[in-house]
Amino acid sequence: MDNFSQAKKLTYFAVLTALTVVLQLLGNTVKIGMVTLNFSLIPIVLAAILLGVWYGMALGVITGLIILFNCGILGADGFTNVLFVTDPVVITLVCVVKTAAAGVLSAILFKWLSKHNGFAATVVASGIVPVINSLIFIVGMLLIIPSLYNAGFLAEGSNAFAGIVIGFVGLNFVFEFALNIILAPALYRVIKIVDRSLFKKDEVVSNADNKEEQ
Repeated sequence: MDNFSQAKKLTYFAVLTALTVVLQLLGNTVKIGMVTLNFSLIPIVLAAILLGVWYGMALGVITGLIILFNCGILGADGFTNVLFVTDPVVITLVCVVKTAAAGVLSAILFKWLSKHNGFAATVVASGIVPVINSLIFIVGMLLIIPSLYNAGFLAEGSNAFAGIVIGFVGLNFVFEFALNIILAPALYRVIKIVDRSLFKKDEVVSNADNKEEQ
């Protein structure tokens, strides 16, 4: 990989990181009924697709840390804040691991499937992020069921698994999955068009420089 390609990747990563911060802060304030509109998974998908496994994982870790700091420590989200006080280690791991793992798997699936069908690879890579994000969240909540009961997030005597899946994940997962499937492929196409345009421009400049040297 030449220096320009590496510099371009770092630039994209910086832009996606900034976008993640903005979307995460915005997502905690925009709600429709019980659904919190979370757009912050989109940059993870784009990092995984455009930049690869390590960048997908890195942006996932950053996203998780932002969620932890904003929701768990600063208290932007009451649910996360209460659980962070009672189970800080588990909540920290859940916040970081779920988005990091989502970024890694998204990148791996895209790289594998894109050899056969680029569009299908993009759709699958986009859809897997909210799936992994939600699955790891569910596993984390199952580890702290007593805290959920004690804090009143689950009714005494209710089925914990059903309560977590329906009450905590439910509509939010449906929204995140639909949003990723709809928006990520479109954003990917736009970025690829821009990327090809920049590449051609640099190629022209490079050829002109070579001619001058000759």
